[in-house]
Amino acid sequence: MVKTITTFLLETPVLMIFLCLCLGYLFGQVKIKSFTVGSTVGVLVIGLLLGQLGTIKIDPIIKDVFFDLFIFAIGYEVGPSFVRSLKSNGIKLVIQSVFFGGVALVVAIGLFKIFKVGPGEAAGITAGALTQSATIGTATSAINGLNISAAAKAAYTSEAAIAYALTYVFGTVGVLIFLKNIAPVILRVDLKEETKKLTEALNFTGGSSRSALTAKVGLRVFDIGEAAAIEGHSVKQLEKQFNGDFVIETIVRNQQTFTATADTLLQAHDYIVAVGDVDDFLAFLQKDPTAKEIVGTPYRQIDLKTTTVMLTRVFSHHALTTLLKNGVLITEATRNGNPVTDLTTLRTGDRLTLTGTARAIQASLPEMGYEVADGPQTDISYLSIGIVLGILLGSIVIHAGSIPVTLGTGGGALFAGLFLGWYQDQHADRGQIPPATRWFLKSIGLNLFIAVVGLQAGAQFLPALQKMGAVVLLIGAILSILPHLVTLLFGKYVLKLNPIDNIGSLTGAGTITAAMNALSEETGSSIFGLSYTPAFAVGNILLTVLGPLVVALIQ
Repeated sequence: MVKTITTFLLETPVLMIFLCLCLGYLFGQVKIKSFTVGSTVGVLVIGLLLGQLGTIKIDPIIKDVFFDLFIFAIGYEVGPSFVRSLKSNGIKLVIQSVFFGGVALVVAIGLFKIFKVGPGEAAGITAGALTQSATIGTATSAINGLNISAAAKAAYTSEAAIAYALTYVFGTVGVLIFLKNIAPVILRVDLKEETKKLTEALNFTGGSSRSALTAKVGLRVFDIGEAAAIEGHSVKQLEKQFNGDFVIETIVRNQQTFTATADTLLQAHDYIVAVGDVDDFLAFLQKDPTAKEIVGTPYRQIDLKTTTVMLTRVFSHHALTTLLKNGVLITEATRNGNPVTDLTTLRTGDRLTLTGTARAIQASLPEMGYEVADGPQTDISYLSIGIVLGILLGSIVIHAGSIPVTLGTGGGALFAGLFLGWYQDQHADRGQIPPATRWFLKSIGLNLFIAVVGLQAGAQFLPALQKMGAVVLLIGAILSILPHLVTLLFGKYVLKLNPIDNIGSLTGAGTITAAMNALSEETGSSIFGLSYTPAFAVGNILLTVLGPLVVALIQ
């Protein structure tokens, strides 16, 4: 019976993959204080365990497809913040992140040379100790490009998965303890007190700022009288008479309600539902005495729309006046992801979040720009061409002396995602990949890749573990802590960063979100997110690129 079940599982790889995902995600929800196992480690552990059943044949193209989807989504998502961080005043945080990546590479190569670690183990230790799962994928891509036998490639890939699983836990927990408990001692500061000082100095609340201007929302229902002056006129003509200071949203005719359009012709005894400035309603009544206001009708219920608008070269500040008169609320204004509190300083490239009637918003777009695409649909062409460009870029091999250096398809897809993510941020009417889709691509893309790696590495798990021994754990521990320690001192004595920015940016440079969350819980403030964000964008890229670099230099 057991043999039959085992044979069935080994001959049904699709079932095994989804079994890994199911059990791995459940195992990944295990939480011990601030430490969470995480779905990626969970899937890998389950894959290694199921891999003990025997050899599972899975087409390698499955890994490539899903990893490319994952890594492109990562690049697409961090692309805008990466470019912003290069332009912003937080250049010191970018420098610190780059320094951290450089130190991590030097320390890693030094340790691997001293302990004579092979490419597979080196890739896995780098990914686990620095808690950057994407490194396994880019390193595997680089391994597959080596001029070695298929058996050697398979062995290296298995070693990478096992070394990653062994070093990831300390890479998370050890660094979390170092940044939360040891780093403040080295800097000789009280973290809670420093957080309080910086919060007061920056007037930081952790919430979103409100715009300086608001609208007077008015809604009235008018009955067009018999032989009214506006009878037979279009909605557009009526609105134009009052300089667009109010809009006709709906019309009730013969007790039937329908949405008004610019070309709709008005008839006697139509009820028109108008949204705009109260003063302009009074002017309307004075100009057309045959119209009368209808009070207490059910027709006052209208639908409001919330949308984000990208300001382009057509933007005119007159458009803001029109918006406000038409009862549209400006709920948020941002520039490069940062809040704009003075709306008189708005310019091309800024974004406004508006709430109002659809026609009121639409009427102002010609003087503003265009709506940012935020629907549920994904631009598949944009996504696909990005991966195509990434694969082509990753196919390029540059020889540094006798060492072949290549990004591999994974690294290529990352950089293609960076560029196209930034481009889409600047041209928000095209190339939309909604947040929910990005989350799915990142989660299922990486973890399906990891599931396949784990299943295929499972049979070699015990032999590889015996071969690696405790040395892997020692190397991983050193690689986890030493770059953070050196960079912490660099940030203090060279960059002169305040302690909060120094420690916060290290959580980003090391892409260790768990540490940032732990710091926020410890101090009761989310101010660490200010330095975490730009450093995370840079760290995500640099640590991912470490994969092929380590493979090239070790090989």
